[in-house]
Amino acid sequence: MVYTENMRIAVVYSLPSSRMLKTKFASADEDTGYIAKKVADGLGARGHVVEVYPVTEESIDEIRGIKTDCIFNLIEWCGLDISLSERAFEMMRATNIPVTGSSEELFVLTGDKIRMKKALKDADVTTPWGVGVKNVDEIPEFIPYPVIVKPHLEHCSIGLSSNVVVYNRAKLVEVVKRQVAEFEQDVLIEEFIAGRELLVYLIEEKGRAKILPIVEMLFEGGDPMSFQTYDAKWTEGSLDYKNTYYEQAKLTNAQQKALEENCLRAFNTLGFWGYARLDVRMRDAVP
Repeated sequence: MVYTENMRIAVVYSLPSSRMLKTKFASADEDTGYIAKKVADGLGARGHVVEVYPVTEESIDEIRGIKTDCIFNLIEWCGLDISLSERAFEMMRATNIPVTGSSEELFVLTGDKIRMKKALKDADVTTPWGVGVKNVDEIPEFIPYPVIVKPHLEHCSIGLSSNVVVYNRAKLVEVVKRQVAEFEQDVLIEEFIAGRELLVYLIEEKGRAKILPIVEMLFEGGDPMSFQTYDAKWTEGSLDYKNTYYEQAKLTNAQQKALEENCLRAFNTLGFWGYARLDVRMRDAVP
């Protein structure tokens, strides 16, 4: 397909599932509508004819009836709702219309922290030690404390708070039990990287990925053990939210080079397309 000015573009986005609306984490999916509006406004300002399609779990099949030149895909059901996204991808394929973003296979992969960690390791991308477990009986003897315990299928910092970083086995057993029970899924036990937290945005132009200015997430007090919790991202008025802010990262040439090499290797080796964001922790100049 040749991309031209004045294209007809359908911005297709997911609304929170009925399951998610019953949880305290619905905010993580409600912002997709805001993003869809921003995307539509930006495309419209460039002369394209844009229609916005909010999709519920009941209306997924209606995607197949969309008539347009290009679908801008903002379907973002993750976690226990991943099957909804898989149905949406199926309907988009049925339209035979070009779709933005990465493939269904890569979308599903990036939504699974355990599988994604293995894929990064196989791609020779530096990544912290980690292991997936179904229950406390699977916790290995060797643990490089401190570690953080993450629900392996969740997104948007769901399940992340300061009390999921642990320093000893007794606490690890307690947190693994709690996370598995609350989120009804396996968890990733991962070495916690004390240091800086960076957001690396990549965009592809003419078949080549490039890195945009890197953003650093900063925390009041500068504690290297701080990180973006769910409250820091979504709960306005919370202490974490008030104490978290962003600015363009100040990096040495060596730090910039290491970040670029690692993130470009991940983008190119794993088959990302169009655009991506990688969240990176950096310790002692090593991403």
